[in-house]
This record gives sequence, structure tokens and C-alpha cells, in this order.
Amino acid sequence: MIRAALVLLFVSIVNSPGEPEPAHRPTVLNRVTVIDGTGTPVQPDMTLVIEEKRIMSLGKHGTVAIPANAQVIEAKDKFVIPGLWDMHVHLSYTKASALPALVANGVTGVRDMGGLLRELDEWRVKIEFGVMVGPRILRSGPVLNGRQFAFQQFAVTNESEARGAVRALHKVGVDCIKVHRAISREAYFGALDECKKLGLPLVGHIPNTVTPLEASDAGQASMEHVATLLDGTFTQDHKDEPFAAALDRFTRESAASLFARFASNGTAFTPTLVSHRMATQFGRAKPNERDKYVSRSSRKSAADLLARDKDQLTPEFYERMGQQFRAALPLVKMMQEASVRVLAGTDLATAGTYPGFDLHDELALMVKAGLSPMQALQSATRNAAEFLKLPDTGIIATGKAADLVLLDANPLEDIKNTQKIRAVILSGRAFDRNALDGLLREAEQAAQTE
Repeated sequence: MIRAALVLLFVSIVNSPGEPEPAHRPTVLNRVTVIDGTGTPVQPDMTLVIEEKRIMSLGKHGTVAIPANAQVIEAKDKFVIPGLWDMHVHLSYTKASALPALVANGVTGVRDMGGLLRELDEWRVKIEFGVMVGPRILRSGPVLNGRQFAFQQFAVTNESEARGAVRALHKVGVDCIKVHRAISREAYFGALDECKKLGLPLVGHIPNTVTPLEASDAGQASMEHVATLLDGTFTQDHKDEPFAAALDRFTRESAASLFARFASNGTAFTPTLVSHRMATQFGRAKPNERDKYVSRSSRKSAADLLARDKDQLTPEFYERMGQQFRAALPLVKMMQEASVRVLAGTDLATAGTYPGFDLHDELALMVKAGLSPMQALQSATRNAAEFLKLPDTGIIATGKAADLVLLDANPLEDIKNTQKIRAVILSGRAFDRNALDGLLREAEQAAQTE
């Protein structure tokens, strides 16, 4: 109902009677090197033609006809990759100021993992009809948890309530159901069974009373954060053992067989390494030049959280966070080696997290963990699209959606080259470097007031 009303409203704004929406001119990337995301070798000296928000033709330079009225971008010595996905964000914390910053960083799609549907759906419709610039948004809506710990969470205490919440969220059209760690065992399995009946993926944390193996075997579609493997039942099972020793034993003795089961069950994993790194500096991070892109309300949320938890920020806390982060890197490599579908996500939310910028840091951390640059890149492109069952995106091929990032240097030689963005093409619309800088200025200005 909300989405239908918004659609009618914005259709009337964007397309008044007798004034059809203007079509974009065809866009051509000429003589570009294509990194299509499939894992195949790079394709140099290619011509890529975009019309009607789609890749209409792709082939060697000289073999592809260039439309007479096309906007031609000469891209010799440039590299084009698929648009990037951040598979774990919380936009109701960041507010709308994050949207242009995400696009400016080449993020053309996000999976929102807990937010206010009324905000998210308003932004989705505005983006769809060109009223604002932002990535494609898929969303879970409110998170199911045992208690309401935050504004974007919904408390369910038993199986009946969990099933009812899933049915209600299904009716309003969410893309997935997210659970958090404090949900009861009874409510978790009730929600998971209801999701199966309705064809909704259940994603999120592993509850405190459920083992990772149980969650995977039961059909949880994706697990979020390496820390979710080291909470709950892990902590209980190793309560008489030092945390560092328990981590070491888990990595040596149990992780490989667990990840093999994840792979056979089709359980995806979003490590959010950048959020684990951030936790090692929570409350003591130095000023960062990216701080200007963090909304005022997001900074306040972080300050409130810091004030609430300041007594827990002991040397022991930071040591544990450091151990957890250091352990996360080899665990992610083991997941990749076990053929687990690894997804790139950042847990973008409060101050200390940066829209779009963090995704590039996440890719760099994956390479540091031992993934190849191609594997890291696929975690934010092909893997994301396959997990989301979006056949129109994730790779570069004829007929796919024209969501692309043009780079000045080869990311397969150095993954940090994903940050050297020359242009972004979003739903067929090209933003050159000047336009991208304008989006960053827009994000900075909006962040001061939101």
C-alpha cells in the first residue's frame, strides 16, 4: 500500500500528463578493457553500447556499430567492472545522505539489513523515478529479535509471534527476513519454517541458542559477520577455555568441516571484515577525512552507544576484538577455499562507518585475507547477484543492466584500484568524474543536517 501510493505520487511528479520521461542518449564505452566478473581473462579493446538502461551490444572495437547520437566515452587504458553491491547496510541510521556517496563510490546496489520501511521505500521510489540519485535497494525491514534493542528491531518471544511477524513482513513486500542473536530457539525455527513456506530467505546472525551447523542445515540463507560464529554456543562451549586458545582450536579443528557444510547447503556468508576492524578502535578512533560524509544523526547514535557502553570498553574488550579481527582473516580464506559463497558487506550504520568508501576497504581486507583480487571483486558483483537471484546484474554481458564502474587502473593487479573511479553508470545514466565529485559534495552537505 505504501509503495503503491508513493509510485502514484512520484509518477505524477516526474511524468506529468503529455510529458513523457525523457530518454537518455545511448552511451558507449569505446576501446575499454572489460573485466566481466565471471572470472574469465580481461577483454581489451572492447566497445560497449548502452541503450534503455541495458547493455545492448559488446564486442571487439571495430565490430560493434556505434549509434549516431551516442554519448561516446573514449576509454582506452581504462577498465570497466560490474557495479558493486554492499550486502550489509543500515540506511535508516545513515539517512539519505549516504545514497549519493554510495553511487560516487561505484556502489550501485545494497541489501539493507534492518531499517524503517517507510523511509527505505520512499527512497526506493524516488530513486526509481529519478527524483534522487542512489543505488538499488533491497531490504529486510525490521529485524526479528528476542527483545527490541534498537528502533529497527521487532520483538518476537515465541514461535507464534515469529510466524506472524514473517507473514506480516511478507505482505508488505520485504526481500528477506533478518534475525538477530537474542531471538529464542523456538522463535528462530518458527520464523525459518514460515520463510520456507512463503519463499523468503532468512538471513542474519546465528541465535545464541543455535549452532552455526544447525542454522546452515535448517536453511538459513546467509550468515552475517565472522563474529556470529564466535558468539552464542561457541562462547558457551568454550567458557572454561581462554578465548585465544578457543579461536585457535576452532580454526585448526572445526572450521574446515563447518565451511564444507555451508558450501554443500548453499549457505552464503558476509564477513563484514571492515566492521570487525572498526570494533578494534570503537571509542578511540582518530578523526578521519571521511567523517564529513557521516550524517549528524548517525554521529549522535554512535555517541549514545559509546556513552551507554563506556564501562565495557576495557583493555580486555579491545584485546578480544583484536583477537577476533585477526582470526577473521584466515577464516574468510578457509570459506573461500571451501567454495562458500562469500558476500561483500560493511555493516554501514553509525559513525565510524563510511558509505561506499568502506566497501573498497572490505575488498582490500578480503585480499589481505588471501582471496585473489578477482575473488574479492566477485564477492561484490557476481556472488551478490547470484545470491539475490537477480539475473540482470552482477556481470557484464549483452542484455544485462547497465550498472558499471569505469576505473583508471586494473583492479586485478591491485584491488585498491577499485577506488580509482573515472565514471559510474547507474541504470544506463553516466556520471563522469565531475558529476561524481558533485554527488560527494551533495552527500557532505546533506550529512550536516540529517
